[in-house]
Amino acid sequence: MNTFDVMVIGAGSAGRYGAQAAAKCGAKVGLVETGPFGGLCILKGCMPTKAYLRSSDLIGLLKKAPHVGVYPGKRVDLRFDEIKERKDRLIQEMADYAQEAIEKNPNITLLSGKARFLSKNVVKVGQTDFSCERFLIATGSRVVIPPFPGLEGVGYMTSDDALALETIPQSMALLGGGAEALEFGQFFNRMGTKVTLLQRSKHILSGEDPDIGITLADYLREDGIDLYTGVRVLEMERDEAGRKVFFECEGNRKTVEAEIIMVATGRTGNVEELHLDAAGVKLYDKGIEVNDFLQTSNENIYAAGDVTGILQVVNMATYQGAIAGKNLAKGPVEKTDTRVIPRAVFSDPEVARVGLSEREAKEQGISVRVGKFPFSDLGKAIVTDRMEGFIKILADPVRGEILGVQILGAEASNLIHQGVVAMHFRATLAEYARISHIHPTLAEIMLYLVEDMLGED
Repeated sequence: MNTFDVMVIGAGSAGRYGAQAAAKCGAKVGLVETGPFGGLCILKGCMPTKAYLRSSDLIGLLKKAPHVGVYPGKRVDLRFDEIKERKDRLIQEMADYAQEAIEKNPNITLLSGKARFLSKNVVKVGQTDFSCERFLIATGSRVVIPPFPGLEGVGYMTSDDALALETIPQSMALLGGGAEALEFGQFFNRMGTKVTLLQRSKHILSGEDPDIGITLADYLREDGIDLYTGVRVLEMERDEAGRKVFFECEGNRKTVEAEIIMVATGRTGNVEELHLDAAGVKLYDKGIEVNDFLQTSNENIYAAGDVTGILQVVNMATYQGAIAGKNLAKGPVEKTDTRVIPRAVFSDPEVARVGLSEREAKEQGISVRVGKFPFSDLGKAIVTDRMEGFIKILADPVRGEILGVQILGAEASNLIHQGVVAMHFRATLAEYARISHIHPTLAEIMLYLVEDMLGED
């Protein structure tokens, strides 16, 4: 029977990092990929959406240009065929580059086909059986489609379908209020689509504090999106003119008519067809259960990335993959520590966070001190007309250690790394205040808030 020291199932971000980490430790690794090569981030997630958002961000800048005395003209010539061609070309280049890196590694053998467990140490890939002592499951996530009344009958598209569109729809009813929904919603809105966004929770980005979601919703409405929260979908219909979504909001029955319905309500671990019961691997509602070493209920089988359902962002996937790969080769030698894992939403303005939110601190019974500073009081934001949003810091009320940073505003995905570094070294407010910042910059906003919080003592 064919054999490897370890086998990694899935060649997305977590799988590639896991395979490379195990190979670096000297293990002979089999890396299974059903194809096409690349994983969610490169093919259907981070990279294609950010390629699209670059185009729509420029439209957003042009809309605001008159605020600073620049008038670009009455009409912007949008060429979606060129936008899509650029996206497709860049993604293929990235996927090819990632595959070449794997194929050049002498300790990794790339296997093509679907994998399923026959027992705790035997996996069938295509028509071939492989025996291994240890495995890493890194099969990513799949779209979750809630049972909205009438949805299957009227038809809908997912984010995968949205990336494959050849033309821009005239109108869209978008179900969801997380990162995926907001990024796609703003992109299509700026491309000329009439977007109506329907969110079940009381505010968009329901995993964040209410002030983040409520404030961002106001900005998105100003940008042209019809956005409703606290929605209950009642039914859907389809006729020659398009599709209709009937919903209830604030006690009132409403209707939205749209050419397309898009569902962007989240993802769950992709475990179908793996036959994990044969391997003794337990599941929970978001995916595969793992311990701090990333071991599943079968100590010889690890899991990493979206399939664990812990935090479905790529930097978490690569972090988990690298640790799992080392543990695969050497045994369980390193635990994960997810205290300082940042995440971002690439809306305009952006949202980013690291560490605790106020809601999480309350749920966990952690006492915190909270400070807040608006971009509208920051010199660089004022002169560059980027005054939307705020920064918020949570700190230990006694020691002053920074426990969480949240940013809603321009370049939040970059600015959050100040908080990441501060939290990594367990810096206090007083220690952070000693760090010199260039003036004028957007980065100063964290320093100014820290100084304000210290001034209150």
